[in-house]
Amino acid sequence: MNIIGIAINPSKDKDNKILHMVIDKFREKFNLKDIVIFSSFDIEKQDLKNIDLLVVLGGDGTLLGIARSLNESFDAPILGINIGNLGFLSSVEISDIDSALEKLEQGKFKVVNRMMLNCKVESNENKEELKALNDVVLARGTLSRMVRFKIYVDGKIYSAFKGDGLIIATPTGSTAYSFSAGGPFVDPDLELITITPICPHTKSMHTIVLKSDSIIEIYAEYGDEKVYLTVDGQKAVKVKHETSVKVSKDERSVKLLLFDDYDYFKVLRNKILNNSKEGDGENFWNQKDILKY
Repeated sequence: MNIIGIAINPSKDKDNKILHMVIDKFREKFNLKDIVIFSSFDIEKQDLKNIDLLVVLGGDGTLLGIARSLNESFDAPILGINIGNLGFLSSVEISDIDSALEKLEQGKFKVVNRMMLNCKVESNENKEELKALNDVVLARGTLSRMVRFKIYVDGKIYSAFKGDGLIIATPTGSTAYSFSAGGPFVDPDLELITITPICPHTKSMHTIVLKSDSIIEIYAEYGDEKVYLTVDGQKAVKVKHETSVKVSKDERSVKLLLFDDYDYFKVLRNKILNNSKEGDGENFWNQKDILKY
């Protein structure tokens, strides 16, 4: 490992102190001279082709935003270090950074691929292409009435229903909004796509699990109501009448570095099912360790 990049949104003084601490620890452990710091807001503009490892300091939102923004030339793994609240997607908590660097030095890790979604929004007036690591959501506005959604899978009509919206999720995103809407947990190492309705007005509309190479096309039929498409809960696009929303597996996947003792089911229990405080970077970080930076 010759060059690492560290991506962070240093919005707080504490985050800057953590950044300097992480830099010092990487330099000390690996005798690194080349450490490049990136802002999570403009990482898509940066040249990352020489980066051997991208360290993301933040929570799930930071990692999701960076995963969508990475250009096609980036092929290195991401090491997520949680300094946020939930940190479900992170590889390790900031409180465990010393042991994490020890495992990294000893090669006690693996790199896994997580599939992403490609979303094309096309109308007579506009064309836009978006990426998502967690999910693509098509839903009515806050004060709008129910919308009628028509869903095609591989060119064949699957369902037409009235409701508040629908969620198209990856296995990684199955524990996010899809889960809240009643969708299933899916092992993140699998490659498939789920469609989950949001408050359907008919009991005939249930979650469906599709193969990863399925092409899903959706039309939202409504009068004067407002309908929005969001990716990973972060970027929103207003969808006009007669707009085609086409979702499929993206050609690019995200590489995540996970340590050999990573236990997905333990993370699932602690951070989703039991909603415990274990692994909360805010609560478990020893403030004395950053005061010196």
